[in-house]
Amino acid sequence: MIKDGVGRDVVAIGAGPANLSLAALAVPVSEISVHILERSDSVEWHPGLLLGGALMQTSPLKDLVTPADPTSAYSFIAYLHDQGRLYQAIVRGLDHVSRAEFEDYLRWAAKKLANVRFGERVVALELRGSSFDVITTHRKYQTCTAVVGVGRVPSIPDWSRNAPPDEVFHGSALLLRRRELSSKRVMVVGGGQSGAEVFLHLLRGGCGALRALTWVTRRANIFALENSPFVNEWFFPRYGGWFFEQSESARKRILARQALASDGVNCVTLRAIYDALYDRELRRGTYPAQVEICVDTTADELQGASPFRVGLRQQTTGICSEHAADIIILATGYRTEIPSFLDPIAGRLTVASAPGGSREIVVKKDFSARFDGPETCRLYVQNGARLQHGIADTNLSLVPWRASIILNSIIGRVAYECGEETGAVKWNSCQQP
Repeated sequence: MIKDGVGRDVVAIGAGPANLSLAALAVPVSEISVHILERSDSVEWHPGLLLGGALMQTSPLKDLVTPADPTSAYSFIAYLHDQGRLYQAIVRGLDHVSRAEFEDYLRWAAKKLANVRFGERVVALELRGSSFDVITTHRKYQTCTAVVGVGRVPSIPDWSRNAPPDEVFHGSALLLRRRELSSKRVMVVGGGQSGAEVFLHLLRGGCGALRALTWVTRRANIFALENSPFVNEWFFPRYGGWFFEQSESARKRILARQALASDGVNCVTLRAIYDALYDRELRRGTYPAQVEICVDTTADELQGASPFRVGLRQQTTGICSEHAADIIILATGYRTEIPSFLDPIAGRLTVASAPGGSREIVVKKDFSARFDGPETCRLYVQNGARLQHGIADTNLSLVPWRASIILNSIIGRVAYECGEETGAVKWNSCQQP
C-alpha cells in the first residue's frame, strides 16, 4: 500500500513513454516518488505495428528526458552508450531510428527504474475520504496523487464494428499473431503513416503472396509528413501555451489544418512503396497479382461475409462502387477515451467532446483534471488532451516538457525549468514596436 500524506508519492497508471518520462525525471527529485502500474508483463509500445523498417517520425533526442534534462542517465544517448552502440549510431546517423530500437530504449529505461510494477491491471480508481484507492487485479494502493497515462484506443469506423475480428481488424493488431493471407484479397483503409507501413508490408509479401491488395484513403493523394522547420514549431512548448489559450472552436479549426504534421507519411516510407511498385512492374515475384490505390475515396458500407462487399465513394465525383475483399485492415487512427477504471469518479470529472469521436477529461494548464473532489486529491492526465493542449499532446515531442510541468505542480516548486525556448515564429498577434 502506498500512502502519501503529503501528496508526493504518486501512482502512475500505464508504463508508456508519458509515465516513464515522469518517473525518470522524478528520480533525482527527493520530494517525489513515482510508482507505475502496468497491465502488460513488459513495456509494449504499439507491438502490433512494429513492422520491419518502421521508423520514428520524431528525433530520438525527443526521448523521455533530454529536452528537460540533457544530463539525465535515462536519455536515448545514455542508452546507446550503455549498449555499446553510440559511436556506430553517430556514424550511421540519428535521423533514421527504428521504432523497434526506440521500444528497446523504453524497456531499458523501465528496467532501470525501481518502481515499475508489471502485470497489474487497474480496475478502479475510487475516492476514499481524502485520498484515492487504486484497485488492481492483485492489490489496492492508496495515494493522494494519481497520473493517468494509458494512451489512446484504436478508432473503428461505424460501418466495420460488427464484422468478424479476424477478418476486419485495426492495423494495431496486425502483428499480434501470425497471419497467412496468401491468395486473399486485402484492403487497407487509411492513408497515414500506419496505413503506408501496412500497405508496404503486404506489398512485399509480409503475409504471403496476396491475390489482390487495395489501399483506400479519403485524402486527395498519399501525402508526405509535413516536418519542415517552421511547421515543427507547432511542437514547441511556447506554441502549446498559445494553443491552450484559444477558444475551443478555434482549436478545432487549427487541428483540422495540421493533420499532415502528425499523420503524413515519412518520405523514406513513400520512396520504399514507390520503388516496390516500380519493381513489381519488372518482376512479379511474390507481389500481389493486383494492386490498386484509391485516393479521394471513402469506405462507408460493408455487406456480406468474407468475401465482403465494401461500399466505396469517390468524393469529388460522388461515384459509388463495390469492392470485394476477404480481409480489411483499418489504419484509421486512434481516439482518446475515458478509461473504464475512472468510472467510480466519472461524475466528478468534466468531459469534452473532441474531433474523431474522442472524449477528453478537461484539464488545466498543468494537466491536472478539473475534479470535483477534495483539494488533497489530484488527478493528472497525460496524452489525453489534444483538443486542449494541441497537436503535440499525443506526440512524443513534448513528453518530457509535460512530465516536468506535472512534476513541478505535484511538488509545488520548480524542479525543472519549463519556460519558453527560443523560436522563429511569434504565435501571439504581432504588434507594432
